Amino acid sequence: MKGKIALITGAGRGIGRAVAIELAGRGAALALNDIDGGRLAATAAELTGASVSVHVGDVMDAAFIARLVGEAEATHGRIDLLLNNAGGGVAGVPWQAFAECRLQDFRALVEFNFMSQAVLLHAVLPGMVRRGYGKVVCVGSVSAVQGQEGGAAYAAGKAALHGLVASVAKEVARHGVTVNGVVLGNPPHPTRTPERQAFLDGLTHFGRVGRFEEFAKPIAFLLSDDSSYMSGAMVPVDGGWLVPRLVE
Repeated sequence: MKGKIALITGAGRGIGRAVAIELAGRGAALALNDIDGGRLAATAAELTGASVSVHVGDVMDAAFIARLVGEAEATHGRIDLLLNNAGGGVAGVPWQAFAECRLQDFRALVEFNFMSQAVLLHAVLPGMVRRGYGKVVCVGSVSAVQGQEGGAAYAAGKAALHGLVASVAKEVARHGVTVNGVVLGNPPHPTRTPERQAFLDGLTHFGRVGRFEEFAKPIAFLLSDDSSYMSGAMVPVDGGWLVPRLVE
């Protein structure tokens, strides 16, 4: 990846941070985004020797996304690789059964998990198409495939993202741009109780939580030229979660 420029959202911690470390180790230059400036600075400080720019802001803000892309291109010259990683919960918005939730809360979660990624992809794609090269990875979830009790808004947003990946991939492949996604299951999360984590571990074939680097490496593969004949795929990185066991 030497000479490639990667834009990564949600780079202050977790999977975004792990992918930033992985890509920097492969020689990429990085434009890193997170809403938390302290976390983002900590990630950037780890990437000694890499060309890194930091862009603090909220991807729920379409005006910020336009500035983010403009600043990244002004600093690095272009964007070759995009990890559309932001998503999850929204501060102050409870996770509830669909019939019990307020529609404004439902909308906020769908927009964070779908529209924020769609708007950023829309902003980055024209430059990739114009240059005839680009690699995009969007971060999805097993919830989009199986649904999630008490998390219909999250699951719906991620399911819409899966449809977006398949559609856009068909439109831009002829221009040298690939768009893929990962379907994540059981990454670490700081707010999980031990009981909840044990339940999720039992849904995998490994009986344990995934390590951040175990998610970062498949994402790096999809952002590399090794995946040059893949587009429109949603690749499960879930410890076997989506492949059910038929015997105890």
